[in-house]
Amino acid sequence: MPWVPERISFRENWLSTDDLEPSKEDPNSFVLADHESLYPSRLVGAAPMADSHLLPSKLVRIYEETHSALSANLPVLAGIGIRAIVETLCAELIAKGKNLQGRIDDLAAQGVVTAAGAKILHSLRLLGNKAAHEVKPHRSEELLIAMQVVEHALQGVYILPKKAKQLPSP
Repeated sequence: MPWVPERISFRENWLSTDDLEPSKEDPNSFVLADHESLYPSRLVGAAPMADSHLLPSKLVRIYEETHSALSANLPVLAGIGIRAIVETLCAELIAKGKNLQGRIDDLAAQGVVTAAGAKILHSLRLLGNKAAHEVKPHRSEELLIAMQVVEHALQGVYILPKKAKQLPSP
């Protein structure tokens, strides 16, 4: 896990004979597995989104819980949370459809997101489905990118329009 400067954490590091790993230099020999844990865990780039307080209350709650799961290195829960953010976004915008796939398509039909944006939301839906139904832990890098994409969508739909109201009218 990457180190974040100017943060204090407890670092635990240990070697274990229970988890012997093949040596990189000699595949016929083994080395002790090196384990490291940081408390609280740290992820580079996982700072909370600015102005999340401008989101509807249900979105704030699921966003904060998902961010906490991502920051705590809980990859399955973070993946499920990302899908839940997409689901809540569709619910807040009253998207129609018998499942999340249909509701995302309805957001594109309403013009809330572009066709390319809908395709990206579908990939987030599938990421969350794998986490929920297959208990698949996605890599931290994948989850961080997925969270950045979700944040971008939330900013475009909610935060930027609210901020734009402060600009002079044409």
